[in-house]
Amino acid sequence: MSYPLEGIRVVDLTVVWSGPGATAMLGDLGAEVIRVEGNNRVSRQVSAKTTKESIAQTGYHGGTYPEKDPGERPYDRTALFNWHSRNKLSACMNLDTAEGHAAVIELIKVSDVLVENNSNGTLEKLGLGHERLLELNPRLIVARMPPLGMAGPMSDYLGYGPNFNSLVGIAAMDGYEGEEADSAGENYHMDEAAPAGLAFAVMAALLDREHTGVGGLVEFAQAENVMAEIGEFVLDAQVNGRVPEILGNSDPHVLQDVYLSADEDRWVAISVRSDREWTALASVIGGDELAEMGADTVARRTNSASIRDRIAKWARSMSASEVVSVLQECAVPAGEVMSETGLLEDRHLRERDWFQERSHPSVGTYRYPGHPWRVEGFDLAFGRVLPGFGEDNEYVYKKILGYSDEKYADLENSGLVTDHQIA
Repeated sequence: MSYPLEGIRVVDLTVVWSGPGATAMLGDLGAEVIRVEGNNRVSRQVSAKTTKESIAQTGYHGGTYPEKDPGERPYDRTALFNWHSRNKLSACMNLDTAEGHAAVIELIKVSDVLVENNSNGTLEKLGLGHERLLELNPRLIVARMPPLGMAGPMSDYLGYGPNFNSLVGIAAMDGYEGEEADSAGENYHMDEAAPAGLAFAVMAALLDREHTGVGGLVEFAQAENVMAEIGEFVLDAQVNGRVPEILGNSDPHVLQDVYLSADEDRWVAISVRSDREWTALASVIGGDELAEMGADTVARRTNSASIRDRIAKWARSMSASEVVSVLQECAVPAGEVMSETGLLEDRHLRERDWFQERSHPSVGTYRYPGHPWRVEGFDLAFGRVLPGFGEDNEYVYKKILGYSDEKYADLENSGLVTDHQIA
C-alpha cells in the first residue's frame, strides 16, 4: 500500500502535545517520522524513576498506565505519550554530546522535514538553528512552533497552552454561564488546535518544494493560530466595543445547553437551530405556554434561560439514552456528552472500526484512538502503536546514517546510544 507522504522523512524534536500531535498526522499520511530522544532527558513527560508507589496519590495521571502500573519502562507505557506516537520510530541521540550532535546533523542532511516545538531559541542553543540547517540541506523544511513567534517583544515568553490561551483572550470566555472566566478549569485548546494547523503548513511547504526545489522555514506561532479561531470575537470587540459574554454551554445564536439526565452524571447536549426544530422539541415536552415562549428566534433568545430550565426538568425525568432517542426521532439535534468509557462502548464508533486494536511488548494489547479523518482513494497508516525508547537505534544509525558495526558498537559501549531512558 502506498501513502501520500511515502518517502518523506521527518525528524521529530517535539515535546508534550502540540508538536507530537502534528508529527502523528504526518505519520498517518505515510511519512517516516523519527523521534530523536536523549536518554538523559525526559522527552515523553514521564521519568524513568516513576514507580507504582509514586503515582498512587497522583489522581488522574496515575491512571494513565495500563493497570495503573508504570512497570520497568514507564516512559513506554504512559497514555500521555502513546496516544500520539503511532507510526513513529525512536532513536537515542544525546544532542548535548559531540557524538549525538554529529548524528542528528547527518540525519537532518538526509531528511525532508524537521519539526520542533521547544521554547524559542532552543535549537540555536543546540547549534541547530534553522539558518545552519538550511545551509546543510537546502531542501529541508524546518517547521518551528514558538508559542508567540520567533520575533517581537513577547517571543521569549515561556509557558503551556493555558498560559497562551489567556494571552490571546480565549480564556476570558471559558467559564460556566454566569460565573467567572476561570470557573471551568484549565483550557488546553492551543495544544488541541496546533497539530492540524502545523501538519497543513508542512504539506503546503512540501507542495511548494515540488515547484521550487528548495525548502525553507515554516514559523508557526501557536498563539496566533488560536487567535484566528476566535476572530469574530476579536473583531466584535474592536468594531463594536463588545466584550464576549461567558456563555458556558449555551450559544449566542441558537438555543443550546447541556442537561443532566436521570442517570448519575450522564448529560445530554441539545440544540435548537430553527423554528421547525423548536416546534418538534416543544411538542415532545408539551405545553402551549412553552411553545409560545420560543415561537421564533427572537423569543427563544429573549426567554433562553426560562426555556432551558424547562428543558432541564424534562431531561431530568429520563435516562440519557431515552432523551437522545426521543429527540433524534423528531430530528432535533441531541447527543450524550460521552465519557471515555462511553466512547469505548459506543456502537457507532465500533461499527466504523474507529478504535484500532494493537499490541506492543512494553504495553500489551489495547484499543487505540483512530485517525481524525478518512479520505477516498487511499488509506491512512496505522502500524506500530508506539516506538519503545531507542527501539529503532540500529536501523537509524546503520541503515540511514551508514554507521559501521564497530562505530555503532562504540556508541553503545559508551552509553551514548541506549534503548532505555535514565532521566
